Amino acid sequence: MKVSPISFPSVFETAFGNTENSSKDLLNGLKIKKDENWYIVGNLARRGGVNPGRITNAAPQEDDYEILFKAAMVNVLDKVQQPLSVTMGFPFSTYNIYKGAAEQFLNKRHFLIEYDTHTFNNRGAIKKGMLDIERFEVIPEIVGGIIGLKKTVNDPKDNFIAVSFGFGTIEGGMATADGLIHRTCFSSHGIKYAINNLARELNKQYYLDMKNEHQLDDAFMKGSIFTNRKRIDLKDIRKALLTQYYKEVVSPLMRNYFTDQDFENCSKIYLMGGGAHYKELTDAFVAEFKDFIPVEVAPNPENLVSIGYLYNSLRMSDDKHHRSVGLDLGNASSIISIFEEETVSAGPNL
Repeated sequence: MKVSPISFPSVFETAFGNTENSSKDLLNGLKIKKDENWYIVGNLARRGGVNPGRITNAAPQEDDYEILFKAAMVNVLDKVQQPLSVTMGFPFSTYNIYKGAAEQFLNKRHFLIEYDTHTFNNRGAIKKGMLDIERFEVIPEIVGGIIGLKKTVNDPKDNFIAVSFGFGTIEGGMATADGLIHRTCFSSHGIKYAINNLARELNKQYYLDMKNEHQLDDAFMKGSIFTNRKRIDLKDIRKALLTQYYKEVVSPLMRNYFTDQDFENCSKIYLMGGGAHYKELTDAFVAEFKDFIPVEVAPNPENLVSIGYLYNSLRMSDDKHHRSVGLDLGNASSIISIFEEETVSAGPNL
């Protein structure tokens, strides 16, 4: 069995007007109903919306949580067997506050998902899908990341430090063969810290046309922004802002939560989360720790939390691969992981 992650931007907007034939498939044409309102979600909202967004670190009681949950699950309705085992999570900063509400949300067990397939199909229709959840668990985000990391890098037996760069928060902690060292676990400002500073700097010189933080995050990743019919290069300011973010947020966290003995007992620092793709951040990490501990960007760093949730669901389901789901409703991207059969090529005839 192979792990198959499915990802879309964690943004949505109320749907107005015609959305027919605006996408190539379901993932890129998500249109979900909640109560009496329709919402475009993910890439469709990013392309067709005016101000798509979501509340950062939204509570399970918020509309954001249910809309993104249903948008994620509709992508796997025909790929999994029910009833399901589902694992979700939160950053340490909100875990204790939101865990009970998330469990109450999942405890509904049965979810009706109403969605519109006209967005990608000439013969589309308003469809309804039923979701049946048998078992669920809500765990800390960093725990999911560490589980995913161990499964991805062939279960390292050595102690290591994991740091996850998310949009809303940065999470970190030390993992041993016996489990997580809670003394070392932290949760603080994520990449949004640098995005907000970018907005302040750009507003001094440019009219940003009321772009929200998610739209600025897209520009930050691309390294440029288009405003007032002019393309502005952001690479230099991005480097400066991420260097500042590392010095003012990341480096102090590493000093405060890890002792010299922790570093001595660890074989490596693994970087994960979507922010691990920023070379400016990884270079700063390597520069600080190169003399005494290796630093490595984990494979597919943005997917590891969701993959860890998936393997936790597999444990809960008594090894029923097709009934296991891992769902990471991130502030920037929502990623849902499932198991699929590996396809083996027959190869050329001899």
